[in-house]
Amino acid sequence: MKRSAWAVTAVLVVLAGVSAWFFGLDPRHAVVLVGAAFAAGIANGLLDAVDVPRARLTPLPVPVRGLAEIQALEFSLSSADPGMRAVLEVHGLAADAARARPDVPRSPSFDAFVAQSQPAPLDHRTLRSLADELERIVLSPRATDAAPSPSNNSQETR
Repeated sequence: MKRSAWAVTAVLVVLAGVSAWFFGLDPRHAVVLVGAAFAAGIANGLLDAVDVPRARLTPLPVPVRGLAEIQALEFSLSSADPGMRAVLEVHGLAADAARARPDVPRSPSFDAFVAQSQPAPLDHRTLRSLADELERIVLSPRATDAAPSPSNNSQETR
């Protein structure tokens, strides 16, 4: 046992002795109380020395954005001043779109907004322009979507 475990055992025994005196226990009950405190201190020291591997929980899955998030975003955007939840939602969507579509050209203000780790509160006009650009980025055709696949051409010629 470590020195600190012996110190804890001594403190428990002293507390048991003082409480036996304070409550006026007869000697037999006092010995039982002090013995239990000593046993608890020893058990504490032994358990402190045991190294057991702990089970690790799997990380929680990333929630999929759904209708509830869209409705919360609409509610936040419909207020007189857009709330921080709306700004954070648009920031999350913008970051996801920028990662998914790096080939689509973006404005410097959009890149600056995405680069912020914690976005600042925005007014309706700025938030609307960012949402419009976000929509343009998401709806722009991919380079692979623009080129027709060979299987489509072979079916049209037959």
